[in-house]
Amino acid sequence: MSLVRTYTVKMQSGDIWQFKYNLNGILIFFNVLEGNLTPKQEKFLYLDGKFPWKEEHIKAWSKLYKTTTVEVGEPDLSFAAFWKLYPSNLLSKKKLANERFLKLKETDKIKIFLKTPEFIKEKTKQNSPFPYAEVYINQRWWDH
Repeated sequence: MSLVRTYTVKMQSGDIWQFKYNLNGILIFFNVLEGNLTPKQEKFLYLDGKFPWKEEHIKAWSKLYKTTTVEVGEPDLSFAAFWKLYPSNLLSKKKLANERFLKLKETDKIKIFLKTPEFIKEKTKQNSPFPYAEVYINQRWWDH
C-alpha cells in the first residue's frame, strides 16, 4: 500500500537515505539509497538516539542539520489507492464509489485509509460479508 509519507535525506557527502512513515507518523521503512552507513553515522543514528522513528523527528532535521536536504513526498490518498485497498466485489459500482470518494474531505480520506485495514481485519475475523465499496463510503463505515 502506498499510504506513506516519504522523506529523502540528501547529505553533503552524497549519501542519500530514505525514511517512510505511515499516516500515524510512525517509521515503517528505512533504506540507504546511496553510500554506506559509516561508523560515525551509525553512532549518530543508533547510539546517540537520533534515529527519526517519528515523523516529527525527521521534519526537524532540515532545521537542525544544515548539511542535509530533506525532501517530502505526500501519501497517496487517491481513489485508485482506496480501490486497491478495499476488498473487491464484482457487484460494486466503481464509478459510483469514485463519485462518493471524491466528495470526501481530505481528513475523511485520511481516516478511511487509517481505519479500513482494521475494518477488513475485523470483518475477515467475523467471516462476515463486506459492504459494497460505494456503500462503505456513503455510510461512513470507517467511523463505526
